[in-house]
Amino acid sequence: MTTSRVLYNPYFDEVIAAEKLEKAFRNKEKAKIYEILLAGNNTQRQMLRTPYKTRYGKDLEDEIKKVTSGDFEDFLVALLQTPTKLDVVELNRAVKGLGTNEKNLIEILTTRKNEEIESLKNTYFTTYAKSLEDAVASDTSGDFKKLLIIILQAKRGTHFGSISEDAGRIVKSFDKKNGVEKFEAFKIFATADGNHISKVIEEVEKSTGKQFAKILDKELSGDFKNLILALIETSRNIPRFLANQVNAATKGLGTKDKDLIRILVSRSENDLVLIEHEYQLVFSKTLVQLIKEECKAEYRDGLIRLVQGNANSRL
Repeated sequence: MTTSRVLYNPYFDEVIAAEKLEKAFRNKEKAKIYEILLAGNNTQRQMLRTPYKTRYGKDLEDEIKKVTSGDFEDFLVALLQTPTKLDVVELNRAVKGLGTNEKNLIEILTTRKNEEIESLKNTYFTTYAKSLEDAVASDTSGDFKKLLIIILQAKRGTHFGSISEDAGRIVKSFDKKNGVEKFEAFKIFATADGNHISKVIEEVEKSTGKQFAKILDKELSGDFKNLILALIETSRNIPRFLANQVNAATKGLGTKDKDLIRILVSRSENDLVLIEHEYQLVFSKTLVQLIKEECKAEYRDGLIRLVQGNANSRL
């Protein structure tokens, strides 16, 4: 069973799609724009750029920005990025300017595979003439920074140490007299696989007689604690972690639309089916219901189309 919502479309023709897009721009048919873009998968959308520029002498992304605005524009521009470029743009947004968006750094870097992180580093450097490690390091600090740098080495799942030794190191870090730093004890969460992490947690709970979540609440704080929690959650179930991120983007006053767009678009050809399942399981509503409640107009309709997928699309 495929876990992707947006699939390769054997009927997609980039030349015809380019023509239809230009017509939709001229006639201000906004719904047509997302229908055409979502008729194919991301690779097919990339193929649109050349025939559009060749035929009309305009950049497709620039044209979309001219004829749309707001959240709808952000959604369409996100669709035009490769998955790696979308992540790179979002990571740069998280570290540039005043303040750091630690939550987005955590979300992206803990949910990407090792090979995806390597691609992120390469693309970030070619895009911004600066290494991703330097960008992250210059905008974060302390144990949080050090753990992010370890994640950026793309070695997750490569730690095969002793479960008892790893658990013992964590327990020893609770007492400063033992001389074990918290960072040294907890850094294994950035390099161990899910099975190893689960067993280490079980061993710590057995040794202390306390739930691991309560231990973290007492022993860790701030962004470092949030990053450890994310590493644990994503080692168990990435779709559920992202379903919770979707909820976080939509609860309270105002929707964090950039976060909602990033998650749904970036996972549309990966595990969006599983995210939707987890969301419905945890929050007792579908993603379509959520989008109808939180979004409006063409932006709402485009997100719904993305979530519903393009299995039956034809140009």
